[in-house]
Amino acid sequence: MGKIEFSKYHGQGNDFVIVDAIGRSLTLEEEKIRHICDRHFGIGADGLILVRDSIDHDFYMDYYNMDGTRAEMCGNGIRCMAAFIFDRRLSRKDSLKIDTMAGSRIVDLDIEAGLPGNICVDMGPPVFDPGQIPVNLDREQIFGHKLQVENKVFNINCISMGNPHCVIFLDDHEDLQSIPIGIWGPLLEKHDLFPKNTNVEFVKNREGGGIEMRIWERGVGETLACGTGACAAGVCTIKLDGGRKSAVDVMVPGGRLEVGWESPSADVFLKGRVEHVFDGSYFP
Repeated sequence: MGKIEFSKYHGQGNDFVIVDAIGRSLTLEEEKIRHICDRHFGIGADGLILVRDSIDHDFYMDYYNMDGTRAEMCGNGIRCMAAFIFDRRLSRKDSLKIDTMAGSRIVDLDIEAGLPGNICVDMGPPVFDPGQIPVNLDREQIFGHKLQVENKVFNINCISMGNPHCVIFLDDHEDLQSIPIGIWGPLLEKHDLFPKNTNVEFVKNREGGGIEMRIWERGVGETLACGTGACAAGVCTIKLDGGRKSAVDVMVPGGRLEVGWESPSADVFLKGRVEHVFDGSYFP
C-alpha cells in the first residue's frame, strides 16, 4: 500500500481525517486507524472517514471511531465529508445524498463565495424504541429512568440518532464544567444496560434559552462536539418541554450548533459551520 492522501476537517472542534477512497479497495486495520487518529504519534482526530462510491447515492460514508471501531453515523463527520467532497470537486452539487450504516442522509451546503459555509444535514427521525436504540429495558420509551452507577443515581433519557445516546440533564445546582466526565462517561458508555455501548451527553439549560453540554463519545472519549449528540440532546430538550419549541441552540465546548425538530414524526436537522484544517500524506 502506497501513501494515502488525506484532508483534515473539523466541525466545532470535532475533527476528522478524510480520505478519498472512490474507485479504490482501500481498507485499514483497526491498529492503523488508531495510529492515524493518535494525537501524539499519528495525525490526530476523533474519527476517520473513507469517502466511497455508492450505487444509488452520491457517496457512501465509511466511518471509524478513533479506537478503530466502525460506527453507524456521525453528524459532524458527514457535514465535514460534504465540505471535503465540494473542496475536492468530487461533486459540485449543493445537496448530496449520502449513504451510511444508519441509512440515507441528505446534506445541504450553503455556498458562500465559492466555499461551503453553513452545512445542514437531515439526520432522519429520532428513535425512541429501546429495542432499536438499543437499551436493555422493556418499555415504550426511556425518559427520566433512574440508573444507579456505583454511588451515583442518574436520570437518563435514551434515544438513537442512528447511534445510541444517553442524555442526562443536570440539576440547577450542578456545575457542568466540574462534572467528572472522565469517571462517569466510560462507566455509562459500557454499562450492561447498553448492549452496543452508548454515547453520553451531560446537558444544562442556559439562561436566555438553549442548552450547553459536554460529550463522552463511544469509542472516543470526551470530545469538543458531537453532531448526533447535539441532535439527541436537542430532541430531548424539545420533547421534555412539551414541544413548545422546534429549534434549539446547542453550545458544545467547540462552538455552536443548531438543532431543529418540528414534530414527533419529523426528521431532525443539524446545522453548523465546518473548517478545513490541512492536507497531508500518510505512509502506512
